[in-house]
Amino acid sequence: MIRESIVGKQVVVSRGTVKEVLKRACRKAFYSPVVYSAIGQYYRWIQSRQIEREQAEYELRAAGMGLVRDWSVDEVRERIIKRLALRNISPGPKVKEQLHVVYASGHSHWDIKNIVPSLARFAEVTTYLLSEHGFNAQSANWINIREEMNSRFVDYIARLHKERPVDLILTYYSGHHVSPQTVEKINAMGIVTAAFHLDDRLYFRGEKLGGRWRGPAAVAQAYDLNLTQAPESLIKYRVEGGIPMFWPLAANPDLCYPRNGPFRYDVSFVGSAYGNRISTIRYLKRHGINVATFGQGWKSGFLPADHFQEIYCASRINLNFDDIGFTRYQCGKIRDFEVPMCGALMLCTHNEHLKDFFDLESEIFTFRNPQESILQIRRLLADEGLCERARALARKRALNEHTWEERMKMLLQVIGFVS
Repeated sequence: MIRESIVGKQVVVSRGTVKEVLKRACRKAFYSPVVYSAIGQYYRWIQSRQIEREQAEYELRAAGMGLVRDWSVDEVRERIIKRLALRNISPGPKVKEQLHVVYASGHSHWDIKNIVPSLARFAEVTTYLLSEHGFNAQSANWINIREEMNSRFVDYIARLHKERPVDLILTYYSGHHVSPQTVEKINAMGIVTAAFHLDDRLYFRGEKLGGRWRGPAAVAQAYDLNLTQAPESLIKYRVEGGIPMFWPLAANPDLCYPRNGPFRYDVSFVGSAYGNRISTIRYLKRHGINVATFGQGWKSGFLPADHFQEIYCASRINLNFDDIGFTRYQCGKIRDFEVPMCGALMLCTHNEHLKDFFDLESEIFTFRNPQESILQIRRLLADEGLCERARALARKRALNEHTWEERMKMLLQVIGFVS
């Protein structure tokens, strides 16, 4: 807990206060480039060091354990079969009416609109949202009610399982939400458990809350399958005793499709204001690039998610930042797939993994620094033919390979529920 008290003129601060003070200062310094730059340098150092140290530690531990980084999908499948066999579970292909999946999340926005309808193409889906059961995982007293939530969750699943057997539980939970014991109780019911995790390059362990890591490190071993969109993190799950699989983000073609209408923006960015996004966009504006920004922290303020696609389609160029926090390390973002799915043009910070999903010279484009972003923007704005071809090619690629339906099919196939 963070506490601050003033005794006379002396300020007493507890551990963790410095970070909160810096966060508040960072928000206040938004309109002061000099101050923001100084604070950003500090965060860049802290976050980069955390990523580097944690990755190096897990790589070293993996080497000592004789573990390899990459498993093929067939190898993942083989390990799941062996793990489930210990609980006398042998999943086989099922038609939609036979397969019952529970999707559990502490959220209620993008994942509900994307993951649930895509799962529903293969199974009967029951959702369990914390907000609908009286819990808020972001509340100040979360540590006091977390165990109550876990107990209720297990009871809910047990009752549901008696009414109609549950085959699989897919959660968007980490150690912040559930304990490994909670997951193990569900495993013991004869149910397969899987979890997907985002931002695990920086927050694989995270901070401790109530004696437990807040990140997926706390529960990786308990889940039957851990899904990550960061290839670098696969080895971390293996060291912690979990079975991981690379599972990229995707887009929903029912939401992401071309809108007919004129361009209203030359360059735009949709997303929260923080990290390198702020400094890069300021740099572009200083050099004459008119960038329209939308989202929390920008002057436009909060933007509902169902308006994102309209802006993508109304922009000649959509900026995208795969940077992790203030660092130059990269991870996947849902915009990587939603912008191309909309038939819109994307210019993204250079993420080496993007080449596994799109051609970086003909479908989408990248930049490695602010200077290169200006060159790319000017080149693209001057060549509408190149842009039109890229929009068409990227949308075709996204539709063929990067839908949430394809991701759900991949998940269910590796477990064995879909042939």
